[in-house]
Amino acid sequence: MIDRRRAGRPSILLAAVALIAAGCGSSASPAASVLQPTSAAASLAISAPSPSPSVLPAASPAASPAVPVDPTLLTVLPATVSGQPINEVPEIEAQLVTDPSLLGSASSLAVALGINMTTGDFAYVAVIQLKPLVFGNAFYSSWRQSYDQGACSQSNGFKSAATTTIAGRQVFVGTCVGGALTYHVHLLGPDRLVSITSVGSAHFGALVMAALKP
Repeated sequence: MIDRRRAGRPSILLAAVALIAAGCGSSASPAASVLQPTSAAASLAISAPSPSPSVLPAASPAASPAVPVDPTLLTVLPATVSGQPINEVPEIEAQLVTDPSLLGSASSLAVALGINMTTGDFAYVAVIQLKPLVFGNAFYSSWRQSYDQGACSQSNGFKSAATTTIAGRQVFVGTCVGGALTYHVHLLGPDRLVSITSVGSAHFGALVMAALKP
């Protein structure tokens, strides 16, 4: 099992999200965009670039329903991307576990970030295990569209969508006006979605997709 370091030190996380916000090339305030995400997919797409702890929701009561965080979902990812570790980000996961849309569709989730702090290249990765019978063409299409709109709201808007094959898997790729890219793949047995927001000429997102296991 991969030993995932939890990117929990505030200075590292804040520096990372600052680079993310800058790398996405958004002219709008990233903080404003995370206040009212339109859906679970959009929430996942835009949580990472939030630069301010003030936008984090208040702690939920202990009895509130929540999607379990399952770090073992991250074992499908490579341990590193271009020599940079891919680390779990519990601060982001905590924002997502009570999202109403995820409560209806996800049985567990995990979020990770691989980032080069020097160049600003990064891949922000969400792995979602779906509840039985949730996945279908309409659901997947809606998920991708919502995620891409959320991610591209940080990168001057959505530009285009395409499909490609990476490591023998069908991968959906979204392109933002500002240059950020999104990647989506559906993994079978059990149903899992891997959605990535990627920025930088090193194409961390594509590299992570190429190295997914098994």
